Amino acid sequence: MQATESSPTIATEAQIDVVDMISSKEFKREYIDKNRALLMRNVTANWAAMKKWSFEFFAGLQLPKQVFLEMNNVLQGGGQYEVMEYGDYIRRIADSGPGQSAPKGYLSVFRVFDAFPELRKDVDFSLLSQFKIKNTAKGWIGPAGTVTGYHVDWGDNVLAQICGRKEVRLVAPEDSKYMYASKRFDQGTMSSEMDVDNFDADRFPLFAKATEYRVVIEPGEMLFIPRGWWHHVRSLDKSISVSNISYDAKGIVVDLLSERVKQVFHDVGLYRVPCTCHIEHNGKRMRRAVAN
Repeated sequence: MQATESSPTIATEAQIDVVDMISSKEFKREYIDKNRALLMRNVTANWAAMKKWSFEFFAGLQLPKQVFLEMNNVLQGGGQYEVMEYGDYIRRIADSGPGQSAPKGYLSVFRVFDAFPELRKDVDFSLLSQFKIKNTAKGWIGPAGTVTGYHVDWGDNVLAQICGRKEVRLVAPEDSKYMYASKRFDQGTMSSEMDVDNFDADRFPLFAKATEYRVVIEPGEMLFIPRGWWHHVRSLDKSISVSNISYDAKGIVVDLLSERVKQVFHDVGLYRVPCTCHIEHNGKRMRRAVAN
């Protein structure tokens, strides 16, 4: 079947909520507890990260190691990767401007606070984390055009945009029946079979019934993506983002522990299913999420 150029029409009347600021009490009552997405315009305005993080800043940080770069949409694509020295990669993006080439790879699921512990004080995810027990923060650094395809996370997620813009497409859990969940395994995540950037309407006709929202996150903004919400993320500019996925007690028991049991069996080869969580490097099979 031939793929079409565009996906179904986006709902224009249905929009997620947008606020400038919000109290932690209201955020929990109206959004965490009700599993509703929210775009927050100014909650990160006083973060140190907003004042000092940039590609030049990250290029000045010393990390004498190679990093694994996603070369395509690994959730729906073939999962190609390349390896580059951290400093070379960041410097090439920092030096790129309009009309200049930048490395195509995406430094995703980057354990930025393991690499640079001193940067933890530059962000504040307490709006969400104060209500949770387990929190996992990751960085996302790359040029314009990087894509993470449609997937859901089994924890509440806040995505903070530091540099550049990202477009996020969202589908609520009640429309999951239209999202063609993949059987491929990745701990804490379930991906869709659909590549909406190369959409095949004949193969995925039910997607036309889903209500899809689009949000552009500007620098200084934060998007709350609740547990079970499908999301597709595209960088519109060269971009630096940081996200925090959180679990409460129920989430740890129902989601996190069961997913980790699956991961252990999968890692040792006892749960042999296709996955998006492993890559091959120098003949060795390794976890994508821990490569960086």
